[in-house]
Amino acid sequence: MIDVHARLTALDLPALVDRLSFRGDDVPAALDAAEMTSRSEGDLARVQFLVDRVLPRVGDFVVDWDDNPLQETDEDAAHFGIGVLPLLALLVTAPEVAAFHRSRGVSSDVSWRSLSDLGQQAWVHRQTYGAFGLHTYPWMRIGWSGALYWLGRLQFNVQQVDDAWVISTHIPATGPLTPASVDDSFRWARGFFADHFADYPTTDFHCSSWLLDPELAVVLPPESNLARFQQRWRLYGEAMRGDDDVLFFTFFRRGDVDVATLPRDTTLQRAIVDRIQAGGHWSVWQGRIPQSSLTALS
Repeated sequence: MIDVHARLTALDLPALVDRLSFRGDDVPAALDAAEMTSRSEGDLARVQFLVDRVLPRVGDFVVDWDDNPLQETDEDAAHFGIGVLPLLALLVTAPEVAAFHRSRGVSSDVSWRSLSDLGQQAWVHRQTYGAFGLHTYPWMRIGWSGALYWLGRLQFNVQQVDDAWVISTHIPATGPLTPASVDDSFRWARGFFADHFADYPTTDFHCSSWLLDPELAVVLPPESNLARFQQRWRLYGEAMRGDDDVLFFTFFRRGDVDVATLPRDTTLQRAIVDRIQAGGHWSVWQGRIPQSSLTALS
């Protein structure tokens, strides 16, 4: 059993926060939250409860979205800020996830790069709400299961889709999505999961995202990075309404959004706003890429 108090007051906690790529104001905010929590038996008990729910799921890649081990209460969110206690539970259990990575032969560099999604998501929260927190804590359960790896430009995890294992593909908000960087990530992922997770055999890459909406290829120049990314995928299934995803991932906005107030600095931003203002919508699609076709990607 993890001693949460000892982890939150450890002398090497600042080094762990740095290793997890917290940045800017999130660094002192994380350390302050740890220090404040360590002084309250009740708050420690809340974090301990979350820790004890997270740890048994390390190594379990079947995600039950109706049973979130990091679920916080409305009272916790109001008192500490959205997702702060789940964030602390993830912070203090990062070494256990790193240990699972090692057990699979994953290098330290890849391990900690992958775990640095915690700092990335704290940054996303600050862009969205202007405060310290982690509203994306449901997403973090994938990383803390030990299934998610950040390989170059893209993130990947082994996931069960339609009763088969696939390499699920995710696009963090970290810069241009150039074709060369995407190709490199796909090729790295194919070898990585074959080497370290051969017991989860996969044949396809899978993605579920608004970036797969065919309308992107209509409104963006065909040579644009996003249009070329969309065109890689063989789409299937039914499209789902994706306006909320588009507004969040493009503009860092949640909830009711007055699209008339959104910036229109890029071709993508203008296309998104124009379509919604005209009464149209954006969609989330599912797509697959056979791993055998990687040599044909460009």
